[in-house]
Amino acid sequence: MNVSWLTGFSWLTGSSWLTPEAVRLLAMGILVTVALTAITSVLALLLGVAAATLRLSHRPFWRSVGAVYVEIHRNVPALVLIIFYAFALPNLFPIQTRTALFFNNPIMDQLGAWSGIPLAYYALAAILALSMNTGAYIAELFRAGVGAIPQEHVDAARSLGATRRDAYWQILLPEGLRIAFPAISTRLIHNMKNTSLAAFVAVPEFFRARRPRSRVPFARSNSC
Repeated sequence: MNVSWLTGFSWLTGSSWLTPEAVRLLAMGILVTVALTAITSVLALLLGVAAATLRLSHRPFWRSVGAVYVEIHRNVPALVLIIFYAFALPNLFPIQTRTALFFNNPIMDQLGAWSGIPLAYYALAAILALSMNTGAYIAELFRAGVGAIPQEHVDAARSLGATRRDAYWQILLPEGLRIAFPAISTRLIHNMKNTSLAAFVAVPEFFRARRPRSRVPFARSNSC
């Protein structure tokens, strides 16, 4: 991840502890946090709408699939999901398979080279866990928004010849998103705060990057 633009802020390094390397690490942490927030928010929105669509289905099988996803990923803490996807999921495979599938392959090498994260799989595990967790909450928020739509809107569409699918995509989906938008935006802000949990699987987001720097002044004050 390129942070060479920080050379223009050399005045920041006047402090005895805020070295150019520290500034580079902090900047990389900020960029990783922003990237995690953006990627997981988009994926969570897509997963949430898809899961809500399943839960609103008239077919019991699809309703059950949506319910299982929502209940598991909404009730299990985000940190537990991150640790599961990062450490437990690969161990379900034989050692040769998991090494080739999750770690030593061209895709992971390219992701690591582009992002600057040594073990790119752990970043992907954090993205998957946060997206699944936030998506489960968004699914219920969107489903509540659809439930708040007056039945007359759907009846009017059906009386004009719209199919059940057309009524959903052209009326229920847009209106449900509009009604649920305030609650969904609040949940996405909470998702941004949850990105700090990625530090537990060695993803160098902002709070992990600043941790060594924050200990320096304290250590020096003790040595006086």
